[in-house]
Amino acid sequence: MSAIRVFALLALLVAAGGAAQPPVGHWSFDEGEGVVVKDASGNGRHATLLNDARGTSWVTGRSGGAIEFSGGDRNVRDQAGCMAISGLDEFDWSQGLTVELWVSFTEITRAASYEIVSNAESDRGKGFRLLLSWLRIGLISGEGGEGKTWGAYSDPSDVTPVVGEWYHIAATYDGAAFRAYIDGELAGESETSLPLTPGLGTVYLGAYRGGFAYGLNGIVDDLRIYEYARSHQQIVTDAKLGD
Repeated sequence: MSAIRVFALLALLVAAGGAAQPPVGHWSFDEGEGVVVKDASGNGRHATLLNDARGTSWVTGRSGGAIEFSGGDRNVRDQAGCMAISGLDEFDWSQGLTVELWVSFTEITRAASYEIVSNAESDRGKGFRLLLSWLRIGLISGEGGEGKTWGAYSDPSDVTPVVGEWYHIAATYDGAAFRAYIDGELAGESETSLPLTPGLGTVYLGAYRGGFAYGLNGIVDDLRIYEYARSHQQIVTDAKLGD
């Protein structure tokens, strides 16, 4: 193929949203053992199961391996299983963010909050939180302390997650609006001109702040994080690739 045709093809892909940057990290959970979770993207951003892998176990996922997280006693702090991805300070998520993963919940209590992926400094921000709360999948940020929070939540009357089912969960921020997707469908969208406030340089999976609270009870597979907002069509494609 000539250089001109290659350039034209790339231009078409960009216009269609198809030529996108790769993820900053991709954790497939196929190791099956240990406390180090390798970054399959090739970027070397390996993750660590914290607290001697407390509250975590290697299990079979949708494809290959996965990790099952346990939140422990919800009335006692600092018991939940958690994975940490450190060294992400270089990324400015306020300019763009996508988090995608497969999850199968092993417990869902209506009034409980289950942290999925976050870098929040506190439970009201600053930073971002992808979570299940009151049967809603949401991506939120906030002012911190006792301040306000904002973001996008799914409507449980449209999709109510149930125990034992696999869901492709995706959440994006494009510099102005938050969006939440379930199985490739847009499930919630915020108003525009909302900020994503800066959080921690470490991103946590499975619990808030290293296992302190809001522990997830569920199995996670194929986590990917991007420094831009993937398009709806890209997320549909990602969800279908997992079929």
